[in-house]
Amino acid sequence: MDKNEEKELAAFVDKIMDETILESPSFDFTDNIMSQIAVPVLNDVTQYKPLIPKSFFVFLCIGLVGMTWYLAADYTLDNRAWFGNGQIDSFFERILDWPQMLSSSKTTVYAVLLFGLLFLIQIPWLKRYFDNSWMLR
Repeated sequence: MDKNEEKELAAFVDKIMDETILESPSFDFTDNIMSQIAVPVLNDVTQYKPLIPKSFFVFLCIGLVGMTWYLAADYTLDNRAWFGNGQIDSFFERILDWPQMLSSSKTTVYAVLLFGLLFLIQIPWLKRYFDNSWMLR
């Protein structure tokens, strides 16, 4: 296009813009739009369900009460029995000796070490993946 056509086009656009009326929405435009928006209905799929069920907490409480009962039955609650006769030492000896009572094969030890190593490798790999992910930007 040459300069003459550009000037004519600019003059035409200016003339059209001067003649047009600036339209604005009605006074209750926002209210009309908001009245058309329906409130979504929640269905069973979106209702909250806890990750850990109540039955697990009940089982945990029963286990703790049972352990307390076992300790109270095995070691009397008399202060002299706990601290005076040295029974507390035998209790801690039994508790702290559990690693010597376990026996595992070499295959089990290697599998635990391998999965532990893979878990430790997975953490930085996933962090780098999510840092570079296009979905999180």
